[in-house]
Amino acid sequence: MREAGVLERALWALLEPHRIEAAIETAVAVVLILGATRLALRAAVAVLRRWMRASDAHRPADRRAQVHTLVPLAESVLRYVLYFAALVLILDRLGFNVSALVASAGLAGVALGFAAQPLIRDFLSGFLMLFENLIQVGDVVRIGDVTGEVERVGLRTTLVRRYSGELVTFPNGQILQFGNMSRRFMRAIVRVGVAYEADVQRAMTIMARVGREWAEAHPQAALGAPEVQGIQEFGASGIVTQLAVMVAPGAVGAAEQELRLRLKQAFDAEGVAMASPQRVVYSGTPPAGRDAAAGAQRGGT
Repeated sequence: MREAGVLERALWALLEPHRIEAAIETAVAVVLILGATRLALRAAVAVLRRWMRASDAHRPADRRAQVHTLVPLAESVLRYVLYFAALVLILDRLGFNVSALVASAGLAGVALGFAAQPLIRDFLSGFLMLFENLIQVGDVVRIGDVTGEVERVGLRTTLVRRYSGELVTFPNGQILQFGNMSRRFMRAIVRVGVAYEADVQRAMTIMARVGREWAEAHPQAALGAPEVQGIQEFGASGIVTQLAVMVAPGAVGAAEQELRLRLKQAFDAEGVAMASPQRVVYSGTPPAGRDAAAGAQRGGT
């Protein structure tokens, strides 16, 4: 009976009018804080995206890519800051000592920092990549065995979409080395195999002419004079030569495809044989030179 009386008195204490009013005021304040935070975030994001769309009209392509990289990052930072501020206000409204919580969070942060070193490394790596302007949205990059277009760069992760459509996520701390194929220039390189019985010098002259004609037909893509870089190797099926042209970023694939087509058409028109797999089959008595070499080998042993 005594326990029932204590419980009843506790319930009546909780249901006192002033306590009910305080609870309702606190609930309303929490709802208002969350609503104001959400509205502020939506307004800030809308302003950022409107500024991004307006900047696309009068900025060069490289500046547009930089803006498209930094705006999503700014949205993420705003989201973290606003919701953290809302959390502090809610805790203060609930009667917690915010100063003590912040001090405790600082000490806890030091302890958690050792356990969250990979996360911290991701944030630092992402910040440095963005600060040094090493990567932007729209860049074509190669990270390990993944080649694709950068779709998003954040402080923690970088998203790269392959040509097949697959979206690959990389933690920034694990991007130790990558190749960016969207800066300044690239080289379109076409290797051509010429048959051993063909005139290689004539073949290289044809290659130089084809490269020159392609560069004249594509002045915006070609950034330099084509170069025939001589004989690269003696292959199993023919002599390998190489044509290289400095082109604008993003034009490598189309340039190499068209150069290959033009070279094939030019070689066919000039009657220059390209390399093809060959096999020599002897039937009956082997040639004299081959027989003599075999006899010398047997005599030596």
